[in-house]
Amino acid sequence: MNAELRDDGSFVIHGVLGNTPQAVTLALREVRAHLERRPPLADLDASWEIVVAEVLNNIVEHSYANGSAGRIGLHLAFYPDTLHAEFLDTGLSMPGNAPPQGPAANLDVPTAHLPEGGFGWHLIRTLVTDLDYSCAEGTNRLALEMPLSRAS
Repeated sequence: MNAELRDDGSFVIHGVLGNTPQAVTLALREVRAHLERRPPLADLDASWEIVVAEVLNNIVEHSYANGSAGRIGLHLAFYPDTLHAEFLDTGLSMPGNAPPQGPAANLDVPTAHLPEGGFGWHLIRTLVTDLDYSCAEGTNRLALEMPLSRAS
């Protein structure tokens, strides 16, 4: 991952990673390390990381579900109070060419009947203020904007 402070005051971290869970873990670790070296950004709460991890893991699990090798482009622009993120991949497009609605799971059931997954898109949609998806010429592009909060 490469990082740079831009003239507009944003701190941009970008790079390309593989489409494996291990590559996602490594990329998140690198992003965190870059942020820790930027005092104004070192005290962000974990919401940015939850969203970025959910999107990256969804790309690995669903976009590249057919087992094909691929890459994921990641562009994160941290502004003082906002994160602008863009994810690019060449895997399968989203069903219906739109991100899932991600309704909240029913948690009022016995523990044995709780869903194992399905929380990601609900969480993403709860935390972001803008979400845009497109697929053109075999490339999926998901862009989002979310407010940044400081850890208490």
